[in-house]
Amino acid sequence: MRSGSVIPYKGKRGVTWSIRYVDADGRRVSETVGRVTKKEAEEALQDRLSDVRREGHRKLTPVTFTAFAREWLDTYPDTKDLKRSTRQGYESIIEAHLIPEFGRLQLAAIDVGKLDAYLARKRRAELAPRTLNRHLNLLHSLFKAAQGRGLIRSNPVSAVERPREPRRRWTILSPVEIGRVERAFVELVDEAEGEERAWREQARVVFLTVVSAGLRRGEILGLRWRDVALADPAGATLRVRETWVRGAPDTPKSEKSERTFALGERLASELFDHRAGTAFQGDDERVFYSQTGGPLDPVRYAATLRLALTRAKIDKPMRPFHDGRHTSITNAAAAGVGPAALMARAGHSDFKTTQGYIDLAGETFREEVELLEERLFGAVKKGGEE
Repeated sequence: MRSGSVIPYKGKRGVTWSIRYVDADGRRVSETVGRVTKKEAEEALQDRLSDVRREGHRKLTPVTFTAFAREWLDTYPDTKDLKRSTRQGYESIIEAHLIPEFGRLQLAAIDVGKLDAYLARKRRAELAPRTLNRHLNLLHSLFKAAQGRGLIRSNPVSAVERPREPRRRWTILSPVEIGRVERAFVELVDEAEGEERAWREQARVVFLTVVSAGLRRGEILGLRWRDVALADPAGATLRVRETWVRGAPDTPKSEKSERTFALGERLASELFDHRAGTAFQGDDERVFYSQTGGPLDPVRYAATLRLALTRAKIDKPMRPFHDGRHTSITNAAAAGVGPAALMARAGHSDFKTTQGYIDLAGETFREEVELLEERLFGAVKKGGEE
C-alpha cells in the first residue's frame, strides 16, 4: 500500500500544511493544502491516496495557458471543421484578451476565482455580457480539451456564474414606417447628383432587400447576380450561398443558412431595374457594390439610412442590417407566414430563434388551428351548427 506524509511549514501568517505521496506512475508528488489543521491535512492525504488507488491519480503535467491555448488553436478548428470567420474570432479572443490575462499561469492554477476576477475587470472595461459569455464558451471548450488530456482535474468554467445578458431590444419598423423610409430615400435620390445620386439609389434598393428578404449583413455583401433569378418576376428566386465576413468571402452562417427562396414581384422588379442601371452586371459581379465593384460599404450605407430615417421622422435607434432583418421576419410572422416557411426563409438552424419572431409579432396562426380542428372534429358552421 502506498503511504505519504503531512508536512507543516511555519510562516508569519501561521502554519501551512503540505502533503506528500507517490502517484499511480510512481512519481513523488507534493501538494500544498493550505492553512488548515493537522487533522484536515491528514484527511486530505488519505483522500489523495484513495484517488491513487481507485482512479489511478497522477501528477499533473505543468503547462502554461499560452502554450496550450495556441496548440489548441492550431488543432481544434480543423478537428471541428470551423468556418474561417469563427477561427479568426477565436484567435482574436485568445490573443487579445485571454493570453494577456492568463498567459503565464499554469493551466491547473486557473480556478473559479481567477475567472471571476477576469470577468470583473472586463466588465469595468465595458465589455458587454454577451461578449464575455462568448469568452467563457471558448474557455470551456479549451479547458474541456485540457481535462481530456489529463492536464487539469476539472473544468473551472463549469462553476463560473455567467454574466446575465440584458433582454435584447430590436427596432421593428411597421409597414407604414417602411413606406415613409422608402419615400425619404426617393427624396434623397432626387436631391443628389452624379455618384452620390447613384449611391443613394442603390442604398434604397438595399433597404428594400433587407426588409423584404430578411438577409443578414454578410449575405447582402456576398450576394452575386448568379444567385438571383429574375427572368420571370412572378417566379423570381434568390439563393444564399456566399457571405462576406471579416474582409473575405465565406460560406453561410450554418447549413440552414444556405437556402433558396421566392422573391415577391415588387422586390424582383426593383432588383431587375437595379441590375439594368449598374456597370457591374456580370453573373460573378456583386449585386450591391462599392465604387470599385467590391462589396458594399456597410458604414456608408448605415450613414445614408440614418439620413432617410431622420427625414421619415423615425427617431428610434436602428441597426441597419440586424434590425432590418428583424423587421422583415417579424412582419412576415405577423402576415401569417407559417412557422416552417418562416424558419426556412430566415435560414435559422434552431426553431427557438424563429419562435422569438413569432412571439414578437403576436401571431397566433388561427387559420392553421382551425384547419386542424376541422380535420380532427369535422367542419363547424357559423353559429355552432354542424
